[in-house]
Amino acid sequence: MKNKFFTLWITWTILGASLLYGVATSVSNNGIVSILATVLSLSPILGLTLALGSLEASRHFNNWLRTNKNSLYYIVGGLSLLFAIPGFLTGNFNPYYTTIFTAIIFVVFGLLKQAKEEEFKLNWSDLAIWIILWIPFDLRWYMEMQPNLDYTWWSIAITVIGIIGWYGYREADIGFNLVPTFKDLLIALSALVMIMVVVIPPGLATGFLSFSIPESFDIPKLTAYFIGLFLTVALPEELFFRGIMLRGLDKVFSKKWIPMLISSLAFGLMHWNNVNNLSMQITYVSLATIAGLGYGWAYKKSGDNLLAAILAHTLVDWVWKLLLTS
Repeated sequence: MKNKFFTLWITWTILGASLLYGVATSVSNNGIVSILATVLSLSPILGLTLALGSLEASRHFNNWLRTNKNSLYYIVGGLSLLFAIPGFLTGNFNPYYTTIFTAIIFVVFGLLKQAKEEEFKLNWSDLAIWIILWIPFDLRWYMEMQPNLDYTWWSIAITVIGIIGWYGYREADIGFNLVPTFKDLLIALSALVMIMVVVIPPGLATGFLSFSIPESFDIPKLTAYFIGLFLTVALPEELFFRGIMLRGLDKVFSKKWIPMLISSLAFGLMHWNNVNNLSMQITYVSLATIAGLGYGWAYKKSGDNLLAAILAHTLVDWVWKLLLTS
């Protein structure tokens, strides 16, 4: 790997560590050891995620993945060490769960690496790996494996595993590029407007949504919340539902509305457990499915570029939090 990747990785890791430490010390009641353990464990994978968002850096990294015969062991070993660090530092190390985590990502990377010679489309192997990674994460099962690692750690870890697995080893053309263009911003804003126009009226009519406009705005807090939504909600969800599922299904079906519908409906169903009342569950799934169609539109409109969909998703959730309640 060349200096471009290392420079970006180290830079983003340091910036990420500073941001994570600042946020953790301001909102968390955990002790300093627990906070430092989380920062040390999370900042390298956050830095890796953002570094791979540069096309040039990711090209160097992916070339190393594919040409170094030991890259699989280095990557799995590094991620396993980061998983175990909080346990080591806080005295809660669990060798059984660490072994399970290591085995899962070793198998995931190994299978995706083995399939690199095939054209990327969502085959049964891809689908099985997608389920193994996403469903336990979505249902929060993974969080039981390490009490010191919360949703934020797992969301970024799942993102990195997906990027390395499909974008790196599998050589899938998912469109992972985090460097924004004016076109991406314009498409994201257009998707935001379209989704809000379609979603807000039925949301208000069913009582699922209501306007809640604050008297004042805390700009630093809102900015931090936007960044958090981008990294821990929109990015992993768009990677798995648009970059992997929608893009993979595009190669399976000749009628392009079918992959859009399937990926959007799957995205909508993911929200079923977010509320308890049956009518609200149906409403939530329906509105989320519509939003998924909007994110899918942004992805396809941008030329299969994930950033447009990620920005649209972030903006929708941000405006929802800012002006609406459910």
